[in-house]
Amino acid sequence: MIHLPTMEHAPGLVQRLREGAVCVTRTAVKAVIRREGQLWLLHSPPWACFKFPGGGVEMGESHAEALARELREELGAELRGPGPLLLTVTELWPAREPDAELFRMDSLYFACEVEAGQHAPQLEAYESELGLTPCWVTPQAAAEANAAAQAREGAPDWLKREVAVLRALGKPGATLTP
Repeated sequence: MIHLPTMEHAPGLVQRLREGAVCVTRTAVKAVIRREGQLWLLHSPPWACFKFPGGGVEMGESHAEALARELREELGAELRGPGPLLLTVTELWPAREPDAELFRMDSLYFACEVEAGQHAPQLEAYESELGLTPCWVTPQAAAEANAAAQAREGAPDWLKREVAVLRALGKPGATLTP
């Protein structure tokens, strides 16, 4: 399994966390779906970038249940089974919540097998605004597109994470088993 370094979205957040800053934590699950050297990702035409399908784990939901729900919503696919946890990454932001100093997002990337074409995707409003559509792409091509999009003003925060994940998964010889 790959553990990426913690990503700070403002300077000094890791140090503040170590010093005991009050932190709100959210866990997200992401699906890594592979076929013949490509990944099944969501493409955003307005940003010309890609993101892994998945999202936040809701209260009382298991990782597998959250993955299944997100794959139905974003890809219209049914999860056959989550495989091993391949990669983790933690991100830190200044908190927007009044009773916390930091917001921590732990993203867990699981190998997944799916059955495609089972439902029409049901995107959330922000996902529709991004024009998210499923497509197959190589990790390298997606990482390059995301790096270019990340350089644009107003780019989504998640691009930094997805670039790092795509590069890690696309490295020759990357160990993607537990």
